[in-house]
Amino acid sequence: PPFAIMIALVNDGAAQAGWMLDPITGRMCHALAGGGAFIDGQRIHSRASGKALPIAGISTLFMQPSVRAAFLSRAEGKLALADIPRCAGEQYPRIVLGQNDLALFERTLPWDHVPGALFVEEAGGMVARLDGSPYHFWDGRTGLLAAGSAAMWDFSAAILNDAG
Repeated sequence: PPFAIMIALVNDGAAQAGWMLDPITGRMCHALAGGGAFIDGQRIHSRASGKALPIAGISTLFMQPSVRAAFLSRAEGKLALADIPRCAGEQYPRIVLGQNDLALFERTLPWDHVPGALFVEEAGGMVARLDGSPYHFWDGRTGLLAAGSAAMWDFSAAILNDAG
């Protein structure tokens, strides 16, 4: 698949601004810490899909087989699994636009997640480790849950948290 262009401005370990050019749709997403989230220059606020089962983009590619099986088992019947584009620059806008309600990532490399995490949070969503701790790109940890709202994050974490 094509790769997104993702850039973040970081100061003292915290994202101040982020930009994502989505190669699939061509949309430009950006966010400013304390200043909101934007798609193609228009301010955006996160919204839910409105589906009976929340739509989850779960990236299992880098999970150990036993961890993958545990997550998929816990999600069964509680979350509607969506095909993912294998591109975080596409996943984060899907959450904000209500195409997906949440995303789970195993690898959390800065160049894949710092701009997107800021984007979701500035749009009104929540991004954190499965244990609820903040995402710090420099801590070397894995596992990241992003959701369109704090309530959706809590709901999703209750389903997925014990899977690993």
